[in-house]
Amino acid sequence: MIKSIYKLIRVKQWVKNAFVLAPLLFSLKFLEIASIESAFVCFFVFCFVSSIVYILNDIVDRKKDAQHPTKKFRPIASGKISVKMALAIAVLLVLGAVFGLLYLQNDKVIITIALYLLINIFYSLKLKNIAIIDVFMIALGFVLRVYAGAYAIGVPVSSYIFMTTLFLSLFLGFTKRKMELLHCGSTARKVLQNYSNDMVNQYIIISIALTIMCYALYTLEPSTILHFGTNRLIYSVIFVIYGMFRYLYILDKHKDVEDPTENVLKDKGLIGACGLYVLYVLAILSNII
Repeated sequence: MIKSIYKLIRVKQWVKNAFVLAPLLFSLKFLEIASIESAFVCFFVFCFVSSIVYILNDIVDRKKDAQHPTKKFRPIASGKISVKMALAIAVLLVLGAVFGLLYLQNDKVIITIALYLLINIFYSLKLKNIAIIDVFMIALGFVLRVYAGAYAIGVPVSSYIFMTTLFLSLFLGFTKRKMELLHCGSTARKVLQNYSNDMVNQYIIISIALTIMCYALYTLEPSTILHFGTNRLIYSVIFVIYGMFRYLYILDKHKDVEDPTENVLKDKGLIGACGLYVLYVLAILSNII
């Protein structure tokens, strides 16, 4: 039962909420205990809220998922967890999220969370069946994560960071569609009928190019150089490029896996690139280099 609950709330997908912590890394507030606490509380609030969205989506799609080659093994679709029990778990997650928001007492974070929920409700009911719009809605969810993290610790979000997050999220969204097409074919879901491998590949190339370009521009922005006290952040582009290329490599290597999250979390090359990136940024902020 515990394993089924673990799968139901998608704990492995919580890694996506790391976007909430990005503003903490890119500001000197990572040295402040209060900011660290607020950032991580916001992180877990998003984890609970995203799990609520997954549960509601699984309840709505339980009949369709039961006919899907891989989604039929999900706890609700397979019958391992009843709808009533899933709703009870969702209520507990709601209470956890509310407790976190009460701790933060931040109106902007609350509005951002509410907007995230609203978008996902529309996504589950209608927008997930509209090609391109479906991926944009997913990307907007990542953007809202960044803004929530920034609001939680009281720092602004650079326009270049906004664009970088948006294009990176589109890249992740279209690579997910690519894996769905390869693994299940265009008949598995209604929206996949409006995609083709060539089309998705073009979107991926455009997204990855714009992500790298916008991040590079962010590192060279005068306000960024002033904030970091150096222009050496531009060299971190190496880790960004390698990380995205490594991600594509993982997808190509594991074509038989629809959701690459588990393989990504186990890949030493990608983990190493992310770790070196964080260490490099911390070294700049700490005036080590």
